Amino acid sequence: MHPLWEGRSVRVLVWLAIVLALIWIFEGAAFILVHVFNVLLLFIFAGIVALILTPLVDRMERVRPFRGHRAFTVLLIYAVGIAIVVGAITLVLPTVMAQAKSVPVLLQTVENQLRQHGISFSFSSLIQAVNGQQLGVALGVAAAFVSGIVSVVLVLVISIYLLIEGRAVVATARNIFPTRQREFDFAALAIGSTVAAYVRGQVVMSLVVGVYTGLALTLVGVRYAILLGIAAFFLEFIPIVGAVIAMALAIAVALVQSPVLALLAAGVGLVGHAIDAYLLGPRVYGRVTRLHALVAMAALLVGAELAGVIGALFAVPVAAVANIFLGALYRAQRGEKAMSTGSDGSVSIETLPRLGEEVSSVEEEGVSREPVPHGV
Repeated sequence: MHPLWEGRSVRVLVWLAIVLALIWIFEGAAFILVHVFNVLLLFIFAGIVALILTPLVDRMERVRPFRGHRAFTVLLIYAVGIAIVVGAITLVLPTVMAQAKSVPVLLQTVENQLRQHGISFSFSSLIQAVNGQQLGVALGVAAAFVSGIVSVVLVLVISIYLLIEGRAVVATARNIFPTRQREFDFAALAIGSTVAAYVRGQVVMSLVVGVYTGLALTLVGVRYAILLGIAAFFLEFIPIVGAVIAMALAIAVALVQSPVLALLAAGVGLVGHAIDAYLLGPRVYGRVTRLHALVAMAALLVGAELAGVIGALFAVPVAAVANIFLGALYRAQRGEKAMSTGSDGSVSIETLPRLGEEVSSVEEEGVSREPVPHGV
């Protein structure tokens, strides 16, 4: 072979080896990042739980029996909370199990109605199609269940630690930036207050909508009302579209029974949507996030596109926090104090800047300062 061709062949092989090595490094880095993100997600959820419960722990610590016993106070709150959850599950579980056992009857009814309209579909055939994979599916479900239980326990343990020692951790992190402590306080307040208030409001909304859906559908006679209420509770955590999905699901189940019942279920869903959108929603999305509905919708779509369900859950609070930082940046560009400050120079939650409000205030000032035409 000619020496020139040999040299080119060697260079091609070298470049091919480099490309393969980069692909291998990228895949390894992606694998590591996924696992690191999963661990980070546990700490994020634990931090959110700690943020929600911190005001309650602080109030209880002001009472004489709990004063100076923060660890005991935290453990007592968790014990009471777990007891309430276990009691609620014990009360609801028999009804849920009874309704879940009758789900095959619902599927058979759906098959019969589809067959009457000339649509041939069989859920039993679908189940038989994966019959050979039953062991793998069962093992996968069992592994997912065990993994979920372990994750919940880890979140509870981490949140307990954060509730007891969280302020010390924050103080240590604050001392890492001795010349930027006000900026650190501003960022911590903006993120902590927004996320905590949003999640507290969202939990209240989910509980109200879930309980209302289950009770209202039970009263009108829709089957599987408790299951639909539980589904509405979890779907409500998905902003804007969760309530719509829950309503559509209730209407679909009621339609299997009768068209009249579907109309009643639609009425129940519309009332629930009114509670969500006009009674509770403004308190969560208005007072806490202060985002325009279109901005919240855009954030939700972008979050869902980038990170699926997790992205949809965190999209609105992330957008609300970004709105605060953009508001501070807008203040700085106008030559004003970027960070909100109290009378003593500390960062204050009442005057956190929001971009939309800052722009509106500037426009209002500009209108009020416009000279009035002579003779008007």
